[in-house]
Amino acid sequence: MKFLRDPLVHFVVVAALVFGAHAVWQARSARTESTISVSASELERMAALYTSEAGALPGEADMAAMLSDHVRDEALAREARRLGLDRNDTIITRRLAQKMTFMVSDLQEDPIPTEQDLRDWHTAHPDRFTQPATLTFSHVYFSPNVHGAEASPAAETALARLSGFNPPDSATLGDPFMLQRQYGDIPFRELARQFGGAFAESLSTLPVSDDWQGPVASAYGVHLVQITKSTPAKLSQFEDVAPEVRKDWLEQTRRDANEQAIQDIIARYEVVIEGLD
Repeated sequence: MKFLRDPLVHFVVVAALVFGAHAVWQARSARTESTISVSASELERMAALYTSEAGALPGEADMAAMLSDHVRDEALAREARRLGLDRNDTIITRRLAQKMTFMVSDLQEDPIPTEQDLRDWHTAHPDRFTQPATLTFSHVYFSPNVHGAEASPAAETALARLSGFNPPDSATLGDPFMLQRQYGDIPFRELARQFGGAFAESLSTLPVSDDWQGPVASAYGVHLVQITKSTPAKLSQFEDVAPEVRKDWLEQTRRDANEQAIQDIIARYEVVIEGLD
């Protein structure tokens, strides 16, 4: 029985076992690849999706159609992978990266902030918890389409009437305007969005007064304005916005943790760019 102790025999036996195991694995893998299994949970998912979209439970014909589509898609996807069509495809790469990003996010556990953490966050990011400056005003509009180059002179004439003895009702002056004639507590950012940045900037320099002021140019034309209220920007007290502070802290903490996890994944790979040393 000396041959049993021969290293060559050991090598042959081990090689045979490895070859046999590999053959079994290949056979099972081939069977798996050639078998499209549809689980009960997948059927339930199809039925639930149909119900949410159609508002009724699927019938036998509906389930058969969905099952046929599922098998069709799965067979074509497997054949495409077998042919290597999934390689060097930007859309597939981006979709896989997106799914991995979602997985990384799902694996992260939300930390529990202390009150001091939240107070520090509130202090460090005042712009996120500041109530914007607002303005309350009325305006009279003069359209360049109606007055042409005389829009500003027309506004000045109307201003003289509004500033004089027994002034007319402002609603009887000017031209029709597509938006509002009065605005209450409108933030300057929204004012700039609607009328243009130059108009918002001009109004920010005018005083609160019962008097009409102007003319002021906007993206639409020329206006007379009556500013009745101006509220400066104000940082909200922590106690008044604590839930918002906590939400903002958690969202940023999640983003930071997710980005760090992604950077850790990237660090596992060596990046080689052709043409760069």
